[in-house]
Amino acid sequence: MERAATYIRTDTEGELPGAEQQRAALAAYAEDRGYEVVAGYEDLDAPGVLLYHRPGIKEAIENIKEEEEWEVLLVAHPRAVSDDASAVHELVHKFSLYNNRLECPARSWEEFLADMKAYRRQMARR
Repeated sequence: MERAATYIRTDTEGELPGAEQQRAALAAYAEDRGYEVVAGYEDLDAPGVLLYHRPGIKEAIENIKEEEEWEVLLVAHPRAVSDDASAVHELVHKFSLYNNRLECPARSWEEFLADMKAYRRQMARR
């Protein structure tokens, strides 16, 4: 059984689902995929742009660099990571360097990875 962690972010504007709704969606997704959830990170009522201003996502990043307790980080929606596409791509790139993954019910790791690579190619052309 592959080990996973969950990440939940809510926002003050209420544009993201509530924490309980995200927890339920992630539990169902993990069970459906056969993941053992071994850790959870949360940033409740957090702004949605800068990753490094949120303690929960910072802790998840530190885990992949040092502790390696899990292989995949599950989020209920890509916007739970960030409202900014470049921040999502930054996280995906970081995860790919450490052989970890990011997944959600709406987007597979392969889709996250393909989007990140297309974004990096586009930025290199500028």
